[in-house]
This record gives sequence, C-alpha cells and structure tokens, in this order.
Amino acid sequence: MRVIWRLLMVLAASAGIVCLAFTIGRPWAYFTVQSNTILVVYCGLRLCGAGRSPTFKGAVTLYLVVTGITNFVSRGGANPLVLLDGDVRHLGNFLLHYVTPVMALADWLAFDRAARPRWSAPFAWPAFPVAYGVFVVTAAPVMLKRYIYPVLPLERLGPAVVVLVVLAVAAIFVVMGYVLIVLHRLAAGPVERSKAAAQWQPPEPQHDPVAWGSRSLPPPSS
Repeated sequence: MRVIWRLLMVLAASAGIVCLAFTIGRPWAYFTVQSNTILVVYCGLRLCGAGRSPTFKGAVTLYLVVTGITNFVSRGGANPLVLLDGDVRHLGNFLLHYVTPVMALADWLAFDRAARPRWSAPFAWPAFPVAYGVFVVTAAPVMLKRYIYPVLPLERLGPAVVVLVVLAVAAIFVVMGYVLIVLHRLAAGPVERSKAAAQWQPPEPQHDPVAWGSRSLPPPSS
C-alpha cells in the first residue's frame, strides 16, 4: 500500500510542477515548487529501496503541510475545488497546494510509525525555509517578479524587519514540527499497543513441589 501511495505522490507532485512550469515564469523560485521537488526526491529514493530517515521524512512533511496551510489561509479558506476549472495553472496549484500536502500528512501518520524523529529535530527543519528566505531577498533584483512573496520587500521593510520576519517564520516551522511529531506518536500509540497485546502471553503458573509436599493434611473430622 505504501508503495502505491508514494508512487501516487510522485505522480501528483510531478504533474503539478509540469503544469506550473508551462504557465508561470521561473516556477523554481517558488517555495511550493521547491518543497514538492524535495517530496519527489524523497519518495523516489524510498521507492528505489533507500532506508527510511524519520528526520528527512519529517522535514519533507513539514514543508508540504506549511505550504498547504499557508495557501489555504491566503485564499481566505476558499473551496479548493474551484481550482478544477480546466485551467492548467489552477490544476497545478491544486495539486501542489492541496493534494500533495494532504497525501504527505497521511503518509506521515499511516506509514513508518515505528521510525520516530528525535525531539530536537524540529530545530533543524527550518534550515531550508530560512535558506529559501535568504535566496528570495538576495535574488529579488534579478527575478521576473521582484518579490514573489510580499512579506519580504527589503527596500520597504529594511534589513532588520526582514530578519525578524525570517526568524518568525522559522519559529512557526519549529512549532509546526513539534505538532507533527506529537501527531506521529499519537498515531503510533494504538499500533504499538495492539502489537504488544498480540505478543503478550500470560505467565505459566509456578508450583513449588517442596512447599506442596510439606503441607500438612487437615485433621480428620470426628
């Protein structure tokens, strides 16, 4: 089941990336496309037999979940199904902002539940988003659209405010990372308990022959 699920994730992410590649300028500059590309790489490695890494998987899941939540909030909670109107760009947005995040979260909760990331892992997971923020600020002058995300205009906000914004985003990723870890462990709990119950065997009764033989018989009744 997990092989089929991850193959479907690769297909959904790849199709979404192709849709945006033909409809927007410089799609690789967007965090959505980059995070979904990481998803394709991760699932591809797993499908090829690579060992599971809970830290890597947690990071990939976090990036996709934050991508989906951010898009949902930015659209005011609008029904995502309206994107299925036949427009190629809308289809790409639907696949990358809704389908793959939900599938990645489901994979996180359903599979590899015995492989737990360390509690310190969420502090490392924002490394890529922070690096992406630096990329957006430094590459803005040569981009077709100067700032692809309006929260990072360096000239208007100034360096200090931009740094604070990046740190705030990193903090959000850390908090969301811990939410994912808690959900992962809660999902693994029932499975571990059922396995423990299946493996449990009642202890065999122990008899002490010496103690049994030394017992005195009750006196005969008169």
